[in-house]
Amino acid sequence: MKKELRFSHILAQLEKEKSVTFASLSLELNVSEDTIRRDIDELANLGLLAKIRGGAMPRSAHPLTFKDRIGYLSEDKERMALKAIRLLRNGMTVFMDSGTSVYTLVSLLPVAIELRVITNNAALIPLLGQYANIETQILGGKYNKEREILTGLLAVKAVEQFRADLFFMGVCSIDLQAGITATHQPEAELKRAMAAASLQVIALSDASKLGTQDPFAVCRLAEVSHIITERNADDARFEPYQKAGVRFL
Repeated sequence: MKKELRFSHILAQLEKEKSVTFASLSLELNVSEDTIRRDIDELANLGLLAKIRGGAMPRSAHPLTFKDRIGYLSEDKERMALKAIRLLRNGMTVFMDSGTSVYTLVSLLPVAIELRVITNNAALIPLLGQYANIETQILGGKYNKEREILTGLLAVKAVEQFRADLFFMGVCSIDLQAGITATHQPEAELKRAMAAASLQVIALSDASKLGTQDPFAVCRLAEVSHIITERNADDARFEPYQKAGVRFL
């Protein structure tokens, strides 16, 4: 079983129970207790649980409570977020835009991670504010109340002042020929600016969006470093994209 699936199972069990044990998880997941110990260690380092003798329990001391973290997140988006977190290193400058996948990623960031996050996503502000070592830069622009984002020329010009290590892009549609496209023109323009100002572009998208198109072009797939979905990288539906050089995590 893939690590992300084990992580999701462990977190789901902790949502239902006050604690879990290495032995019970080993039986449920059909892996060794040593594997479970390593998983628990990694989840503890991410701030998602607390280690106890023989197992783990929810970590209520985390700045975002366990209930808050799990209650609004689907397992698929958790799986994507855990993959994305592996790409982060302390000291990075990161663009993050709109979308529930990006929101989930922020919700599951390691407790003590040190980042500069630049975003147009107003919904992220309360979450980012919970992390002591994250510097948050909010882009200006026209505020969309319904989508809780800022867009427009002011936001695009602000992006041009930065150079980011990574851009975690929430994705509307992905197509082998059309590349990544967006539903709204102002969002497409801002995504293009963020991509141009980043060393790596990481597209966060559930697999159902593959083979779909929207009216406004964002970027070609050749400009994307990785696509992160909820599925394993060897999923058969990715094969045409992989043959074209697209990398999945």
